[in-house]
Amino acid sequence: MNVKVKGSLSFGAAGAFIGLTMTCIIIHPSAAAYHTLSSADLPPANAAAARPAPLKGFLTSPEWHTGGYTDPQYYDDPESTMEFYYIGLSDVMTGMANFPGFDTVVDPRIAASASRGKHSILRFYMDYPQPAGSYVSHTPQFLIDDYNLTMTPWSSVDLNAVGSSPDYSDENLKTALNNFVAALGSRYDGDSRVGFIQVGLLGFWGEWHTWTEDSATHSWIPDATKMELIDAFDAAFQTTQVQMRYPHWYAFGVNQRQGFGLHDDSFAHSTIDEGVYGAPMSWFFWSQVQATAATGFWMSGAMGGEVRPELQATIFDDNYAAGTQYKQDFGMCAEETHATYMLNYYAFQTSDTGNALKSARAASDQMGYAFRLAEVSVAEGSVSDTVDITATVIQDGIAPFYYGLSIALACPDEFSATVGGVDGIVSEGSTASFTFTDVPATSTCLSSLHFSLSSSYALAGAPVKFSQGVSDGTVVAVSLPLPPGSPPTEGRIAGSVVKVSLTIPPHLASSKRRLESDVTNVPSSVPSMSAEPSLNPSLSTNPTSKPSLEPSSQPSSEPSSEPSSEPSSEPSSEPSSEPSSQPSSEPSREPSSQPSSQPSSQPSLTPSKVASLAPSKSVQPSSEPSLHPSYSTNPTSEPSLNPSSSGQPSSEPSLTPSSSGQPSSELSLVPSESAEPSSEPSLKPSFSTNPTSEPSLNPSSSGQPSSEPSLTPSSSGQPSSEPSLVPSESAEPSFSTNPTSEP
Repeated sequence: MNVKVKGSLSFGAAGAFIGLTMTCIIIHPSAAAYHTLSSADLPPANAAAARPAPLKGFLTSPEWHTGGYTDPQYYDDPESTMEFYYIGLSDVMTGMANFPGFDTVVDPRIAASASRGKHSILRFYMDYPQPAGSYVSHTPQFLIDDYNLTMTPWSSVDLNAVGSSPDYSDENLKTALNNFVAALGSRYDGDSRVGFIQVGLLGFWGEWHTWTEDSATHSWIPDATKMELIDAFDAAFQTTQVQMRYPHWYAFGVNQRQGFGLHDDSFAHSTIDEGVYGAPMSWFFWSQVQATAATGFWMSGAMGGEVRPELQATIFDDNYAAGTQYKQDFGMCAEETHATYMLNYYAFQTSDTGNALKSARAASDQMGYAFRLAEVSVAEGSVSDTVDITATVIQDGIAPFYYGLSIALACPDEFSATVGGVDGIVSEGSTASFTFTDVPATSTCLSSLHFSLSSSYALAGAPVKFSQGVSDGTVVAVSLPLPPGSPPTEGRIAGSVVKVSLTIPPHLASSKRRLESDVTNVPSSVPSMSAEPSLNPSLSTNPTSKPSLEPSSQPSSEPSSEPSSEPSSEPSSEPSSEPSSQPSSEPSREPSSQPSSQPSSQPSLTPSKVASLAPSKSVQPSSEPSLHPSYSTNPTSEPSLNPSSSGQPSSEPSLTPSSSGQPSSELSLVPSESAEPSSEPSLKPSFSTNPTSEPSLNPSSSGQPSSEPSLTPSSSGQPSSEPSLVPSESAEPSFSTNPTSEP
């Protein structure tokens, strides 16, 4: 058993003392689990229970459907949690430092998607190929008019499209792009409504290529321009995930940028080389990833993209020729690339039925993360009347959750806590354990424990869920037994904690000190404390006239912890001592309504609002601890901390000041040596005429009325192995030449 003792002096305006707070906590050694729930005892794995799963799965662009982004009319089965937006750079940027389109174009789309509980994915572009007659350039016009940017028209039979590409080596264009990216990051990095930002901007559709049947177009984008843009995005986005179309060596492999992922916009068409093409397909997406030594990029950057448009209508049909040339198996591609999401316009434009719909749902579930509660264990806590609960979470998905994700534990009205790090469970089949300490060991709490997942990136009404349970994985409810031998009582006090507040006299105002000490390895002769600790003050009729801080003059076998001389500016955390007008039958923090016979100019801790310090009026033992204050007939103008001076040994620990004639600067804590502990905690006052070796809070026996509280050590004539706090009989403080080794 360990004892932690902390004290602090508090100050008010102009350095005036407000009070002293002491906290004594009994800390028990951590114990092994006394009960464990395995996977077989917990709700079964069920990917459907996580639907709709934020930041993963299939999605579409609302602007590809009737109603546009304001009121998109598309089928939402499989359920989507994101929406994609292509946005022309010229719609946002009108000058080197002017971006009115953030307010008029970008924000309205992001807000509309968020109102539907969906994150946005953004890609900006300048050259979007279109059939002849419908093409519109989105290169900012001010670059052409004011900076003479060269534009090169092009056409392609293979693409059945035309376009116009800017001179990507132009310095003014590169400056404009850098300015735009910096402004974009300043505005949207860390915006929880935005799931992913695709780098875009360069090439056809912002996909970083200019491929036509004319090979002369292939080299239009200089590598230097790509590198500058990579640096710009890396600097602008520290939180929001960034994705690139291809694994450029400057951002991947040995140069992997944190938070940089990829998107394959020809997914399942030319993603993986299945060995059915007669030769290695070096231009396939995954072949390029392998060539860049970037196959582990997905551990920190998300994999996305688009199912190749000509495959979308048939890829989940029963007769889809998976494994043939340019018809790749979706599941195999997703597993190999660790895909998190894919655009799939067809799935939302047409209502699939039968096996095609089932396959599409399963494919959407396969992508991204899938967390499951795999084990729950409980052990007795390190603080009395509490338990520690450890939850083990397993990753069943193929990719991580790319933003902060925590696990939360709650029980009704008694406990709630969150532990972060679930996003750190990266690889499929990997696990991590999370421990919640100081959970109340009550049957009401342990019989109704609720685990859930929590992320600041989850939108309102769209939580991250566990992939387990019959229908909904928002909460996994479990029930655990009480610790062995625990009585089935409710409302037990969690932890053995005692707080004492004292008002410090003005003449000590120069001694601004913070007190803190640890007492460990309490001797085995010290009896264990009750779950509900008691401070049994007596009603002293002999208050002292002076406060005293005096040490015992006898040597002690216990180590001493000197108070720090560092000043403390911490305010007192103790509540006001203003009296309550109504006594309560419940454990009360309020003083008695019985008025004192004399007015008090200082707060008194006999009828204090500090919980559990005041004694009970009852003269009969109670089956429950009482927190009612006593009624003093001799009120003082200062707070009183009168310990039990009963002639019978107590099983409760007490804090007793010394009556030694020598001053002490030491504080000590000793439990009772009673051989017959009480089965119930007592809060009744008693009167003793003989000092005991038990710690108590007895005032000085001086016949003078006290205007100040007193803290003095014992004057026992025998060396003590126990520390004590007993009031001094001296009216003036002095300094002992025989310091004790007791704390």
